[in-house]
Amino acid sequence: MKTLHLLRHAKSDRDDPRIRDPERPLAKRGIKAAKLMAGLMMRTEIKADRVYCSSARRTRETYELIAPALGGAVVSFREDLYLADAGALTRFINDLPAVATSVMLIGHNPGFHDLGIDLVALTSASPDLDHLREKFPTTALCSVEFTAKTWHEVRPGTGRLLHFIRPRDFE
Repeated sequence: MKTLHLLRHAKSDRDDPRIRDPERPLAKRGIKAAKLMAGLMMRTEIKADRVYCSSARRTRETYELIAPALGGAVVSFREDLYLADAGALTRFINDLPAVATSVMLIGHNPGFHDLGIDLVALTSASPDLDHLREKFPTTALCSVEFTAKTWHEVRPGTGRLLHFIRPRDFE
């Protein structure tokens, strides 16, 4: 079994147009939401062996705020995850090390939204899936489980949605 957690970065600050997109920091609202998500992750015992995080500042800052909830997972900051589309993300997942059973990716939309929808089996009807199909908001967490033995076996439509957590549901 393999479990993939997709965490979209927290809300970023767009106030200063001189700051390039990759260097935008988190907004106060984003910091609050990331701390809330860390608490939710601790209570629901969401764990990851490995964390792969986009190199953008807002994703790195999101990781720093949720890291205590992950229990010391090995983290890698990756430029190839910055604004990656669903196809690139699927290829990235297929190349993950087989020894990792639970992996968290921290990144961006629209790639995460498209990937989350693509990975879940069409027969998996649930309110969480309805929410995922509607929108993948900032600081939302999508967890998908696969019966695959290796990440190379993970394909679109083969996952079971464990949950889709949005901070606004717990504010």
